Amino acid sequence: MDRFAAVVTRHPLKILALVAALSVFFAAGLPLDYDDDVVRFLPAKAPEIATFERISDRFGSLQVALVVVEAADLYTPENLGYVRRLTRDLTAIPETEHVTSITELAVVKDEGGGRAGHVQLVPDPIPADPAGLAALKADLLGLDYIAGSLASTDGTSALLVAQLRTKLPDGLKISTKRAAEALRARAEADPPPAGVRLHFGGAPFIAEAAANGSQADLQRLAPFVAGITLLLVVLSLGSLWAAFYTVLTVGLGCLWTLGLMGWLGLPLTLVSSSLPVVLAALGSAYAVHVLVWYREHGANPAVAITGMGWPIIVTAATTAAGFVSFLAMDLAPMREFGWQMAVGAAFCAVLALTLVPALLVVRPIAARPPRQRAVDRWLLRVAATTRRRRGVVLGVAAAVAVLFATRLSHIDTRMDTGSFFPDDAPPAVADRVLAERFGGSVFLQLFVDADIADPAVLHRLAAFEDRLRAVPGVTRVESIAQVVAIVHEGMKLVRRESRSRAEAEQFIYLAQQADPSVALLVDGKRRGALVQIGIGGFDTGVVDGVVARVQALADEHLAGRAVAVPATPERAAAVQRDAAERLVALTDGRASVDAVSRALDAGLPAEVRADVAKKVADIVQRDVVDDEMVTLADPEKAPALAADLTRLVLTGELDKDAVVAMLRALVDPAELEDERDVKAFERGARLVGNDVDLATTELLAAARRAPLDPLLGELPRGRSLRVDAIVDELARPVWYVTDHGLPPAGAAAAAAGRPVAVALSGEPIIQRAMTESVQRNQGLSLLVGLPLIILIVAGVFRSVTAGLIGVLPAGLTLLVTFGLMGCFPDVLPMDIAASMLSSIALGVGIDYAIHFMWRYRQGGLEAAMRTSGLAIVINAAEITGGFVVLAWATIAPMSRFGLLIAETLLVAAIATLVLLPPLLSWWRAPEARPDEAPALGLDAA
Repeated sequence: MDRFAAVVTRHPLKILALVAALSVFFAAGLPLDYDDDVVRFLPAKAPEIATFERISDRFGSLQVALVVVEAADLYTPENLGYVRRLTRDLTAIPETEHVTSITELAVVKDEGGGRAGHVQLVPDPIPADPAGLAALKADLLGLDYIAGSLASTDGTSALLVAQLRTKLPDGLKISTKRAAEALRARAEADPPPAGVRLHFGGAPFIAEAAANGSQADLQRLAPFVAGITLLLVVLSLGSLWAAFYTVLTVGLGCLWTLGLMGWLGLPLTLVSSSLPVVLAALGSAYAVHVLVWYREHGANPAVAITGMGWPIIVTAATTAAGFVSFLAMDLAPMREFGWQMAVGAAFCAVLALTLVPALLVVRPIAARPPRQRAVDRWLLRVAATTRRRRGVVLGVAAAVAVLFATRLSHIDTRMDTGSFFPDDAPPAVADRVLAERFGGSVFLQLFVDADIADPAVLHRLAAFEDRLRAVPGVTRVESIAQVVAIVHEGMKLVRRESRSRAEAEQFIYLAQQADPSVALLVDGKRRGALVQIGIGGFDTGVVDGVVARVQALADEHLAGRAVAVPATPERAAAVQRDAAERLVALTDGRASVDAVSRALDAGLPAEVRADVAKKVADIVQRDVVDDEMVTLADPEKAPALAADLTRLVLTGELDKDAVVAMLRALVDPAELEDERDVKAFERGARLVGNDVDLATTELLAAARRAPLDPLLGELPRGRSLRVDAIVDELARPVWYVTDHGLPPAGAAAAAAGRPVAVALSGEPIIQRAMTESVQRNQGLSLLVGLPLIILIVAGVFRSVTAGLIGVLPAGLTLLVTFGLMGCFPDVLPMDIAASMLSSIALGVGIDYAIHFMWRYRQGGLEAAMRTSGLAIVINAAEITGGFVVLAWATIAPMSRFGLLIAETLLVAAIATLVLLPPLLSWWRAPEARPDEAPALGLDAA
């Protein structure tokens, strides 16, 4: 170390030139990209990853950004025109896959003769007269699948739903943050009309706002952090230059580390973005120790290097060892962060032993006067008191450790993005607007792996949604089953799930043509579907309960096999019970299942059956006898035809194929002589069946609903239509059930059913799994790093006892820091940033202990308190004072992180200064040094 000190102090200008050159080199590697891919924070074989990748392969990006256009009255030509213009502008940028809004959405309608057409919800041009606008508003808000979904029910807001790309058309991968920024920039490039406001919500905009807000907070608060740090170092060391050297050392350490990352092509991640903060907390101590030694030992830079060289090298090695233990993790970003922090600590140590002494040669600082100052007297008094009352001190420390250890189980592992921002911040306002008017901004996705066009699968999917709507925390549900039913309503004037595969495939195709966002509900091959489940805001405390309930419902009522079975008495009880439970769910538990089940069993009154028979007879008379849509071979069989059609209606077997087959047996053979005649006959037969269906559907629905209405009460239109569909299902000759809903005799039918597999995914689940994974791996790194650090300390001091003593302050710091989080779980939840505190507590606690023990071994307790103790106080004061400023950050996690770092440094300093004096008397006596005899007799205690 003497030779190294001589080289540094003899060639200070060369050292400074080398440091400057390296700084320029590393600065050239900046700026860094930002990678916000949370999937990288999960193990490669994690089930969440497998599900997420399967969904991404089939449906593309799940990143959905939401833009709300808010006005006092949305339904004006100017405002609707702006919504249309904005939708088309956002669709045109390369970062979006597609954008859905009321102005670009079309619905499927029957144009006559079974031909489908697409009708724009908002016509082009937009109506300009008040009557036309009022009619448009009434039409839109009368659609239950638009009101509260894409248009607010109060007529003030429209929602634009943008699916973001993860790769640009040229194949370049882009981050969600960049895509959200591009979307925001394009939206803000076209100023809205007067009185119109834009709100940006959804996970992409939350992530963008949090990342940019954190950077803005750092830029805003950094001068205050640096100023307070400088002030405290000046007050502690009595020198502005000493403060400048300390801050410069840490600043260059951060620059070199980030620059190295840039040259290696590594981006910042959710974890490594905290690197400057963590490195400032850990790396500033090295320069402070050198400067204190320098001032305490005659202002000689070479003596400072020889005196502090090995302690700094050892502390840097233990800090690096703690972070190198991250290599044992199974998360790539955490492994990267581990070696980056290890390198950063090494850079700060190297700079403290080269740059600081070189600067002290070029611009010396006066030595500290030999007299004792107040802080010296206080430190020595602390040492004397703690040694004299060793039992009390260690007993109190043990009690504190036990107390905080009992609170560890109360730590709340959650992340609530709603609490990230102040109430008046734009992201918080947007989140409230989305929650109040559109059911929230956060979605779970239930992946359904099945033959989606199969009617049995569609019906079971719709049945599952009925139950899902009653789950607390679920605010909205969207699926392909609902879309098919809406298309069915457009084509046949009644909302039902298709009971024919060909019809289901046709309706899915028509829906895809009308709205590209249907691609987020069913894949191109119709072999998989997503159920989009809105859960309001993103609070993992809510997510956990919702996920558990949704998963249980999916396992019980959707997974397995979707089976079509004949309606038989032995199956009736189970099928009717299932229907009753779903009806109760649709009414939010307003009625009892038993009461609804009895109402479903009431059957049709005789007068209703008679009314149906009369209506059918009237249609046969009009369509067949009078208008001769189909010419019967024997007109006298018209009454028998009416009776057969009535039977089909009452048993639920009426469909176009059944009607065609029935009439084919009665038609005049002359009607079927050639292909052209056959087509005309079939067209006429379908029209007869359609007329019968239209004439009886409403009558039957009202009759079957009559016993239920007193129980269910008044319902919104969408739910009321769903009640009609459920009641109609029970009257059909074929029921759709899951295989585990069948009685034992249904095994053969179950084997023939369609397999259905389900898996939950989505941003909340990935975020929750990421948080849990990071914390689990933090525990693993502690299990690896702590023994490694003990071995290093024990090896350096050649004593196992020393190794155990050295780690105790860090252990107590860990318990206090995380115990506080357990004491105040609502205020201090465990999030990604907080999980970094274990590394800080361990690194700082070991750093302080090693310096103290090294000095103790060389000069005794008094010398240790006067030099290392003073350096610990200075370092803790500067970091604590500096990071307390982060409490004024606008992003809540950063505010909490700053306060917890300040607390950690403070506790580590107190633990070191209070615990080590009594503990070290059990180690060994310090080495005798005639030039540093104890003045107060502390080492004789």
